[in-house]
Amino acid sequence: MGWPSRVADPQPSPAPVGERYPQLLRAGGVRWWQPLLGLLLAGVTLVSGAVAVILASVVVAALTGAAEDPFSDEALSPDSPLGLLANNLVIAVMVPASVLAVLVAHRRPAGLLASVTGRARWGWLGRMLALAAVVVVVFFAGSFLLPSSVTSDVDVPPTGTLVALFAVILLTTPLQAAAEEVGFRGYLSQAVSSWFAHPLTGTLVAGAVSALLFALAHGTQDVWLFGDRLAFGAVASWLVWRTGGLEAAVALHVVNNMASLGFTAATGSLEASLTASTLEWQFAVTDVAMMATFAVLVDRVTRRRPVAVRRDPTRDVLIGHRAVGYPGARPSTPPPAGGAKPWGMG
Repeated sequence: MGWPSRVADPQPSPAPVGERYPQLLRAGGVRWWQPLLGLLLAGVTLVSGAVAVILASVVVAALTGAAEDPFSDEALSPDSPLGLLANNLVIAVMVPASVLAVLVAHRRPAGLLASVTGRARWGWLGRMLALAAVVVVVFFAGSFLLPSSVTSDVDVPPTGTLVALFAVILLTTPLQAAAEEVGFRGYLSQAVSSWFAHPLTGTLVAGAVSALLFALAHGTQDVWLFGDRLAFGAVASWLVWRTGGLEAAVALHVVNNMASLGFTAATGSLEASLTASTLEWQFAVTDVAMMATFAVLVDRVTRRRPVAVRRDPTRDVLIGHRAVGYPGARPSTPPPAGGAKPWGMG
C-alpha cells in the first residue's frame, strides 16, 4: 500500500457579502412584529418628547416675559429665538426615538443608524459638508436671478433678536436636519426594508415610503412644493444607499436648511418660510436640479475614494452577541481526513 497522497486544500470560498444600509436591521433575522413595535415605540417617544419640549418652552416664555400670553401662538413663533429653538428641538427628538426603537425593539447596536460601519464616519461627513456647501450656495445664489410673481417686504429684526436667531440656527439647525435624516432615511427606511427578504424590493419600497411620509409631514402644500420635498426624500434615500450611511444626506440637509433659515431670519420671514404651502415651479425645478447635481458629484467622489457600502458580516448583529469571524476566507468544506498530515501529528 502506498503512502497517502497529499490532497490539495480546496479553493476558499468568497467571503460572505454583508447587507447594504437599508437591510441592516434584517441581518441576523427579524420577526414581523419588531418593526411594528419599533415604529410604535419611536412614535410614542417622539410625541412625548415634543410635548416636553413645548411645555418647557412655555415655562421659559412665562418666566422671561417673552410674551404676554405664554400659551399663545405668538409666544413660540418661529420668528422668535425661543420659538425657533423649540421648533428645532421638537424635531431633534427623532434621534432618541430612533435609537430607542433600534435598541429595544430590534436589539441591534444604535450605531447602525449612522452607517454600515456601525458609527458616524466624521471625515466623510466633513467632505460631504464641504461639497454640499459649494453646490447649495451656487444654486441658492442663482435662484435670485429667477423671475417671481411673489413679492415680500423685508423686515430686518432688531440686532439682538437677529444675533439670537443666528445663534439658534448655527447651534441647533444641524441637529434638526440630522434628526430628520435619522428618523426618515434612518430608522423608518430600515424598519420598512426589514420586512422584505429581497434587498432591491425592500430598498425601493422603503425609499418610496420614506420620501412620501417626509413630504406629507410638512403639512398642506401645493403640487410643486410637495414634489420638491418628495424629490429631496428620494435623492436622500439614494445617497444613503449609494454611500452606506447617512452622512451625505445629512450634509445636504444641513447646508440647505442653514442657508434657507439664515436668509429668512435676516429678512424677517422665518415663520412664513417654515409654514409655506406654495412654491413657484421655477424654484422647485432649480431645487431639484441642485439635489441632482449634488448626487452626481457624490457618486463621482465615491468612485474615486470608495467608502464602505456594506456591513462587515463578521460584526456583531445582536446586542450581547457576536457573529463568529475568521481571519481569512473559510473553506466551504474541511480538508479530507489524513490528507495533509497522515499521522495526525501537529
